Order: sequence, then structure tokens, then C-alpha cells
Amino acid sequence: MLMIWLAVLGAVWGSFVSALCSRWPNGESIATGRSRCDNCGRQIAGYDLIPVLSFLILRGQCRYCGHQIGLLPLTTELVSIAVALIPVAFLPQDQAVGLALFAWLLLPLVLLDWFHLWLPDRLVLLLTVFGFVLGPLLAPEIGMIDRIIGLLIGFLSLQAIRYFYKKYRNIDGMGAGDPKLFGALGVWLGWQALPIALLTASCVGLVLILLTYRSKKPEDAAFPLGSYLGMGAYIAAIVT
Repeated sequence: MLMIWLAVLGAVWGSFVSALCSRWPNGESIATGRSRCDNCGRQIAGYDLIPVLSFLILRGQCRYCGHQIGLLPLTTELVSIAVALIPVAFLPQDQAVGLALFAWLLLPLVLLDWFHLWLPDRLVLLLTVFGFVLGPLLAPEIGMIDRIIGLLIGFLSLQAIRYFYKKYRNIDGMGAGDPKLFGALGVWLGWQALPIALLTASCVGLVLILLTYRSKKPEDAAFPLGSYLGMGAYIAAIVT
């Protein structure tokens, strides 16, 4: 029953995150206005917005003009389901639910940084606040003091790297949102798990860079460190 609920909620959340990540960077509100086809402008009916099922039934096309919607909405919904179900195989039930919630809050940050190199302060703050509230569900052995220390160490460690890089190279080598995100991860995981989270993020980033940036010169490429940190933290939460 738990897996069914996680799958359903994951699909719904993934649909919301997909809409959020497509509208917010364009200055559009997610709270107002109905979804419309980008090609013909027709309003999409509620029965065509059922996560996963509507995409499969319509074969990824607009009902009215046949325009291809693209795979990103479906992929986001499936990823949202997957990150909620995977922990069930490795963690006790309460911790699995905690990790699902953690992953769902991370998902929009990972996507926005991946596609737009943007980590909105409001989402990072939301992740931080929920870390104090829901973090004990994921890691009950981590005390509040350790979470506060995790917040400080996570933020200050990357902020120091960012500061000295800019000081000596006179260019920004890291976005302002990355230290804030790492601090938020410290609230969820505690300071003890930050080294393994950073190491895992580095490994994930290296693999993805080799796969996706092969055609770019290093000096021309901008890498979504926040996305790597989110993925690394998720993996670290399972293995630690």
C-alpha cells in the first residue's frame, strides 16, 4: 500500500514540478492560469493532465493540433515516482518516506539548475525549513545541533571556495546558490554525511560531464553543481 501511495503522489508531484520548471523561468506563475498547448494555444482539459496516463494515451501529442509535447513532462513524472520508490527497497518505512519527501523537494532544484543554472532562494529556503521539520524522519539519529552544524559547515565550506576562487581568478567559479543548497543538505543529513555527499556529487558530476559536455571546451562549459549536489545527497542518504 505504501508503494502505491508513493507512486501516485510521486506522479502528481512530478507533474507539478514539470509545470513549475517550465513556467517559472519564463516569469509565468504556477498558481494562476490553466495549462495551454505551446503550439495552438488551446487550453488543456483536466482529463488530459492525468500524470503519465494522459501522455501515454495521447502519445505525447496535443489532442487538438497534434503538436509533440516532448518527453520532459513524462520523464519528470517517472523520476519523481522512482526516487520515492527506490528507498523502500533499502530503508525502513519511516526513513523511506522521509527520503521520498527529501527527493521531491530536491527535484525542482535539480531540474532548474540543470536546465537554467538557477537555484531559487525560495526553494532552497523551503528545503532548509523542511529539513528541520522532516529531517528527523529521514535520519532520526541526527540531533538538532548536528543539523545546525551541518547548515553552517555546508554553507561556509563552499562559500569559502567560491570566495577565494573569485578573489584569485577574478571570475565567479561557483554560483551563489550552491553554498546555500549545500547548507540545506547539511540540515537534512547532518554534518557527518556532508563529505560522502560531496564526494558522491563529484563522481556523479564527473560521469555526467563526460557524457553530456564532450563537445564543449572546458572554458566554455558551465556545470550545474547544484544538480550534482542534489543527486549526490540522495545517494548518500541511501548508503549512509
